[in-house]
Amino acid sequence: MSKALTYLAKARPEAATSLLSFYKHSVQALDEKTRHLIQIVTKVTVGTERGLRQYAPKALKAGATREEILDAVLMAFPAAGLNKVLDAIDIMREMDLLPEVEQAKAATDDTATLLGTISDWPLQRMVTLQRPGGDLLLFRSAAETVVVYSARCPHSKANLCHGTDHGTQVECRVHNWQFDLASGACLQPDNGKALQVMATEVRDGQLYLLETPQ
Repeated sequence: MSKALTYLAKARPEAATSLLSFYKHSVQALDEKTRHLIQIVTKVTVGTERGLRQYAPKALKAGATREEILDAVLMAFPAAGLNKVLDAIDIMREMDLLPEVEQAKAATDDTATLLGTISDWPLQRMVTLQRPGGDLLLFRSAAETVVVYSARCPHSKANLCHGTDHGTQVECRVHNWQFDLASGACLQPDNGKALQVMATEVRDGQLYLLETPQ
């Protein structure tokens, strides 16, 4: 129960009881999966991340497919607008609740994807790339040396593209794990965990992502 609803229950108990009773009985004809999918639409519309994280897994557990969860997010567009829908998609992707999509291939190679030109990225700084096939962290440690990691935290699976950038380190905002961007090793806590290194190849100053992680 939210703090506001808890307050209402104390300040106006009769009104709160009537409100909750109305809600409980107004959805009796709907199955559990449908109720949770509708909740996704409403949470996207009002921009409530906490509620979205609560009801989307419930919808999946109740039998909804990832495609249905995506459609529920998109159904909120007329009322929510594009920005709230895109924010919700980012959250759902972090939680691995959306269907996978095929990533675009580099024209020069059927097994590689062009990420960009190395000289365009700053030295000793984290660069984030958001991609349909999975977000990435890039760290250019030297003129022609770039290491690429999956952006998913190995602990919480949170998206480290939204983590705290400490220059040569990145901190997950969920449980504050800190990773060294040169090696990928977890520094805080020192537990032997590491970021997933992605296989890459440099061709004429351009960096390509290969299909198989290292």
